[in-house]
Amino acid sequence: MAQWIKNWTDGEWRTEVLAWVDMACEAYSLKRIGALQEATSSLRAKYLRVPTDSGILFFKAVAPGQLFEPPVTAAAANLVPDRLVMPLAIDPERGWMLSPDYGATLDGLATTPELWVRALGALGALQREVVDSEEALFDAGLQIQDPAWLPEEFNNALTLHASLPADHPLGIPARDADHAFGALKDIELACAELIAGPIPLSLEHGSFDRRRVFAPTDDKSAPRILNLGDAHWAHPFASLARPLERMRIDFRATADDPRILAAIGAYLSAWDDYGSPDELYELVAPALRISPLHTHETWLQLLADADEPQLRRWAPKVLEPLASLATATT
Repeated sequence: MAQWIKNWTDGEWRTEVLAWVDMACEAYSLKRIGALQEATSSLRAKYLRVPTDSGILFFKAVAPGQLFEPPVTAAAANLVPDRLVMPLAIDPERGWMLSPDYGATLDGLATTPELWVRALGALGALQREVVDSEEALFDAGLQIQDPAWLPEEFNNALTLHASLPADHPLGIPARDADHAFGALKDIELACAELIAGPIPLSLEHGSFDRRRVFAPTDDKSAPRILNLGDAHWAHPFASLARPLERMRIDFRATADDPRILAAIGAYLSAWDDYGSPDELYELVAPALRISPLHTHETWLQLLADADEPQLRRWAPKVLEPLASLATATT
C-alpha cells in the first residue's frame, strides 16, 4: 500500500482533518453536525463527506503527485467562477480541499446525446475562457505540455524506461523502446499540425467524462466541471480523447456516429472565433494522437512516490500510453 494511502487510514491523520474541516466551517459560519463520512478512495485521492447545518460538503485529499490540484482548482475557479467548483478552503502543502456539493453529476442520469452535447459544450467554453490565464495557472502549479516540446519528451520518456533495470516495474526492453520510437515521426507531424493551427494552449482536463460535470439545475445554468488532478496546460483538443472513448461505449458506435459528431460539434463551437467547427475538426485527430503523452506524464508523476508493490500494480498505466502510440503506427 502506498504510504499516502496508509496515512489516509491513520487515526491521527483523521483527527487533523477533522480539526482543519471544523476551522474551515467556522470561517464560513457553518457548523458540522455529524462525523466525517466515508465516500470514495483510490490511489489518487481520498474523499470524505462532511455533514453541516447548511448541507453536505466534500473533503478531498490528493496523492503527493497531484498536490497541484487544490491550488490550481482555486485559481481556475477564481477566473471562471460559474464553470468550476470553487473550494471553500485549501491546504496546498497537504493537498487538502473542502468544497460545496452541487448535487448529482451527469453520469448519474440516463445517457443521452443531449447530455454529451451539454457536457462537451461546457468543457469547450471553460477552456476558451481561460486561454489568457497561463501565467496564473502555471503559478498555481499547473504543468505545461506544449506540442512544441512533446516529441523530445516522448524520446526522453523512452530513454528513461529503457535505461531502467529489466526487473524494474517501469523498465521496458530496448527492442520495445526501439519499436515505440518508430512513432516519433508521426508524433512530430501531429505536433506540427497543432502548432500551425489557430487554437492556443489552454486548460487540458486530462480525464473528462460525465462524472466530471455536475448536472445543471436549469436549462440556463452552465454545468460546473470538477476534478483537475489530470490537467495540464496543453492543446485543449486533447481533452476529447476520454469523451470519445466513453461515447463510443455509451452509444455502441464508431467515432463517426452522428450523435458523437454532434457532441464534438458543440465542443468546437465554443472556439468559433478561431474557425468554424468543420475547419477546427481537422485538429481533433492530431490532438488525439498526442493525448497519450499527457496521460503518461500524469501517471509517471502520480507514482513518483509510490512503493514497489504499488509501482508493480500500476506500472501498466504508465507504460500503456507509450505502447498505444507505437501500436497506432503499425
